[in-house]
Amino acid sequence: MMQETAGLFEQAIIAPPSDRRLSQRLLSVWAQAARGSFPSWIEMRSVDLGLDWNWVFVVDLKQSVGFPYFSYLGSELAKLSAVYLQGQTDWTLSLLDMATTTIEAAVSSEGPSHHDSELTLCDGRRIKFRSMTAPLADDGETISHVVGCASGRIVDESGPRLRAV
Repeated sequence: MMQETAGLFEQAIIAPPSDRRLSQRLLSVWAQAARGSFPSWIEMRSVDLGLDWNWVFVVDLKQSVGFPYFSYLGSELAKLSAVYLQGQTDWTLSLLDMATTTIEAAVSSEGPSHHDSELTLCDGRRIKFRSMTAPLADDGETISHVVGCASGRIVDESGPRLRAV
């Protein structure tokens, strides 16, 4: 498993250079689409975020029973479902799992929710991790979905910093 995870980590972890402020750009799109009510996913997608959409997810709350049901999962972010965090005896949480931890906070606060932490991967490397989630509503009033994104960087005191997800 370590070999498999290490291979995926190298491919998925390096984010595009523009990804440094992804959470702020997604938050701006959310606020622009909101205009006094909860935006819908269709309204969000009408804004051009280019390659940033590869690092975004949308969870359908009605279909989420026990686990998030992704109605949209960016292609690069999807790779993080196989990058696991270090645990006591097994690796059960992935970086994608961590990106979805603020879904309930976004729903209960009826607004964006940010999360910053330092995580340890199963291979021992550490990541400064940042995620953001925000509520969406098909009708503008009743929260039905949550949009989110994740970004971060590898923490390495001995070498140059990399932007990572």
